[in-house]
Amino acid sequence: MSLALQSRLQLRSAVSALSAFRSSIISQFSRPTATQKAGIIIPTYKKKVRRKIPVSPPSLLPKNTHPIIYLTNKMKEELDPTGWRRKLFERSSGICVRPGDVIRVIFKDDTRNPFTGTIMGIKRAGLATSVRVRSEVAQIGVELSVKVYSPSVENFEFISRATKRARRAKLYYLRPDERK
Repeated sequence: MSLALQSRLQLRSAVSALSAFRSSIISQFSRPTATQKAGIIIPTYKKKVRRKIPVSPPSLLPKNTHPIIYLTNKMKEELDPTGWRRKLFERSSGICVRPGDVIRVIFKDDTRNPFTGTIMGIKRAGLATSVRVRSEVAQIGVELSVKVYSPSVENFEFISRATKRARRAKLYYLRPDERK
């Protein structure tokens, strides 16, 4: 036999062996296993394994409360136990500060001095409520954005009400025009 004919025969036998192996694997997974009793083939199926579904632990939240709202209220109680900050920056409150009012921000650490300035704008966003305060120090404008419920802020002191009600929510016109 020639070498080419031998290699063809070896290739055919390898292909037939692979196809037989493939068909046996497919038959194992596609059909149920069968047992033979008295000439009758009885298919046997694998038993279904019942898995236990773990029971979730009881909730630590009070019933019928949304977790985010609950945590937000709890954080507000911790950061503002007296409720002064909430009253100072809530619109419905009678002592609510508005843009144009003058306030003093007092910080907890001794390294930062109190900052007194005019409120340029208030961003009300729950725990992320912030205030932008502007002051002029040695004829240089200084702005400070402070989170109302920040743990580093000790207190806000109300200094004076604006002489005239601001007609805008953000008083960016307090910044001098840099183009001049």
